Amino acid sequence: MTSKLSHQSWATIHGLVLAMTLLAAIGARGADSPAKPSKFALPPPSIDPSTGLPLAPVWIDPNWKDPDRVLPEVTYDGLPVGTVADHLRSEFKGAFDILIPGGWQDLNNPDQTIDSQQVTIRMQLKNVTASEVFNAMNLMFEAQNEPYRWELRLNGNRPTARFRFLPQFLQNPSPPPHVLPKTRMVYFVGDLLDDAKTGGMTMERLVKIVSEVYQMSYGDPKGAIQFHKDAQLLVVTGTSDQTVFVQQTLSALRGKAQAAKEKPQPGLMPTARPEEKKNP
Repeated sequence: MTSKLSHQSWATIHGLVLAMTLLAAIGARGADSPAKPSKFALPPPSIDPSTGLPLAPVWIDPNWKDPDRVLPEVTYDGLPVGTVADHLRSEFKGAFDILIPGGWQDLNNPDQTIDSQQVTIRMQLKNVTASEVFNAMNLMFEAQNEPYRWELRLNGNRPTARFRFLPQFLQNPSPPPHVLPKTRMVYFVGDLLDDAKTGGMTMERLVKIVSEVYQMSYGDPKGAIQFHKDAQLLVVTGTSDQTVFVQQTLSALRGKAQAAKEKPQPGLMPTARPEEKKNP
């Protein structure tokens, strides 16, 4: 009796081990097998073997089938894209759906938006199918560097034309140029002035010289250089670089005036000091 029970116990254990082994094998096989792709998922982007970069996505699904109708003539003269969509729905008897978003807005820059109501179509075609009409619009968008494209996809089994925005093709506005702050400096120039009757430099002549030198580097000095004759002050309004430039100009004029004072005048001989008498 004991031997029989022992034999049954071993058989039970062996059966459990075999069942667990089969379950583990089935689980491993399921983990190794790839998941079934969704019918709504787009195929992964193809890689260009010559460059190693992703190829441009195909704009039309290979399973798209054009309606059995050819339009003898299509003329759109600046019609809104929504009006064009309504016309195509009517011409092809609702054989496909058309999706047009109302607009697009950059989350990081709310001022940068695209409004689908502003998109217009202007083209003339003859003897074209539905896909050829959408392709012609894409060619027009590309030629005009506009950030729109049509895509022909399958929404399940339903053919669908989707109007897409391509923000990467938007031209970002250039940032405004940096404007340097302006300061106002006042310089005393009385030491550079002299009586006009003796041929010295007048206030008007000094301002003329400084203005001409300023114009050589910064253009018209109007509004930048002013003066007060009685107070013998020169007022300069500009950037720090411009005010420093005027200050250097005044320093150069002072150096020139000092050199002129130290230079002996022509025709004048320096007077000799009288000799001192020596005591016998």
